[in-house]
Amino acid sequence: MLETIIQLLVRSILLDPLQAEISDRLTKARVPPAILSQVKDCVSSSVPVVVGRVQRDPQWAIGVALDIWLKRRSPEQVADDAAPACRPAVDAARSYLNDRV
Repeated sequence: MLETIIQLLVRSILLDPLQAEISDRLTKARVPPAILSQVKDCVSSSVPVVVGRVQRDPQWAIGVALDIWLKRRSPEQVADDAAPACRPAVDAARSYLNDRV
């Protein structure tokens, strides 16, 4: 029960805003749909990993949420930190972001 609540909070406070920001930036940069889909799928599938990290380090979650909302770090940097397994997909998208945004 508690883990379900934490998953809901992580998704609504961290991952959904992160995914929305990344999707918006990637769409504006005209990233190929395959790369956009990889990034979205990876961020969505990283919920259990992020939930585990939130449970171990709640201060990290607060810092990441603030980074997303206040735009202190790029969404790609936040995704690298929150979901390291997504790094290959984010790196593939990053080259488009660096060139076009």
